[in-house]
Amino acid sequence: MTLQRDLAWQNIELMYRSSIAHQFARYALSLNYQMLPKAVVHQAKRCLLDALGCAIGAYEAPGYPICEAVAKELGGPEEATVFCSGLHTSACNATLVNSFLVRFLDYNDSGGGGHNSDSIPAILAVSEREKAGGKDLLTSIVISYELGARVRDSIELGRVRDPITGLSPIEDRGWTQDIRGGLNMPPALGKLMGLDEGQIANAIGSCACASLPLHILDAHREENVMRKNLRFGLVAYEAILFCMLAKKGFTGPVRIVEGDGGWRKTIMQGGMDLERLVDFSGWRILQTRHKYLCANGTTHGHIYATLAIVKEHDLKPEDIASVRIKACLREASHTTTFAKKYPRNAESADHSAFYANALAIKERAFGPDSIKPEKFTDPVVLDLIEKITVEADPTMPAVSHEGKSEITTKDGRRFEKHVVTPHGYRDDPLSDSELEEKFREMAAKHMEEKKVKEIFDTIWNVEKIDNVSNLVKLMVFQSRVT
Repeated sequence: MTLQRDLAWQNIELMYRSSIAHQFARYALSLNYQMLPKAVVHQAKRCLLDALGCAIGAYEAPGYPICEAVAKELGGPEEATVFCSGLHTSACNATLVNSFLVRFLDYNDSGGGGHNSDSIPAILAVSEREKAGGKDLLTSIVISYELGARVRDSIELGRVRDPITGLSPIEDRGWTQDIRGGLNMPPALGKLMGLDEGQIANAIGSCACASLPLHILDAHREENVMRKNLRFGLVAYEAILFCMLAKKGFTGPVRIVEGDGGWRKTIMQGGMDLERLVDFSGWRILQTRHKYLCANGTTHGHIYATLAIVKEHDLKPEDIASVRIKACLREASHTTTFAKKYPRNAESADHSAFYANALAIKERAFGPDSIKPEKFTDPVVLDLIEKITVEADPTMPAVSHEGKSEITTKDGRRFEKHVVTPHGYRDDPLSDSELEEKFREMAAKHMEEKKVKEIFDTIWNVEKIDNVSNLVKLMVFQSRVT
């Protein structure tokens, strides 16, 4: 009986050691800063710079004081810093508030399996908690992007979107892409926190079966709300919690992906490529792109098209008779429903094709100031919205940043513009100077130029700092907004 028991236990351990969770843990623990190519290190710095700029740009977000008030109420050890205010609180609480800030404007990057700069607040908070240096920070950022991208690739590459709704395989099954956080955040954070392979695997199992944000947070026919900005942030929050528990011996289902009742069977209904999931070749972070417009990604093509027409021909709102927008299936389904046509909040405004084009015509821009509440009731904007139609173009891929705008004026002139690759995407990424310009635009209201340049210098040389707190403290300011 003892022999049979020992063999059974050995088989269980072998099965666990070969699990996806253990393979993710081994990948994280084996990666170190010296292994990272220069291009990968530089891209991680770009993602860090962009995320921090987005956080500053969200300083006036209605949800920010709410999140910070709750962080104060929860209390806890002073391990990490809340951006902007400088509140010292627990790493979990700082993650809650700072993740909200990074995500609010929908201005953050596209890569790592989604908008993965949402991971950076948690990585910074844990780095502060652990008194980690810049090299460890960059390595953990890379781990998060690399593993996050593989989660999404294992689910979506080679699979067709719904031909009617344009939903991805993840969305079609009722989830958002941010469920990946349960798999990619415990390895990135656990490495910083000194967990071993088994502890990280257990943290993955615990987090990935609990942290599953529903698709209603970004659904076609639903109004977007504040909770959307914590889709990933709360998963990262729980990842810290489960890493803390795992370090003390708390166990989780390490076969969370491939096991009976796990992700592949239950969440993805068999549609998950496990070989692709653990193909650790290459550097996925290099595919990350950064936005130059403060809007939903698939909206960019037609906004750029509208902006080009209006600027080139000096059109004013009173000149417009009609605007016909053509976009991919996902865009035509996602940003045109009644819940988003007349936005009442920023979360819906940056996901409204109607509102975005109306603002673009009136202000000849669509940036952080375009989603302020007073603009939602602007009579000129509302009048323009009524002149806009949006339709799916079957010649475009189901999900694409491509877009067309056709504007007809009251005097009978007709102008058309087709943008295949909006600036910032695919083979036209933002330059370093453009990322700095974007950051400066959001920070100028709150910081002196001297401090902005200090942040730039610190981020571009972050591998040289011994304590990440030296970077985070630069994110604290006494706002100059009156």
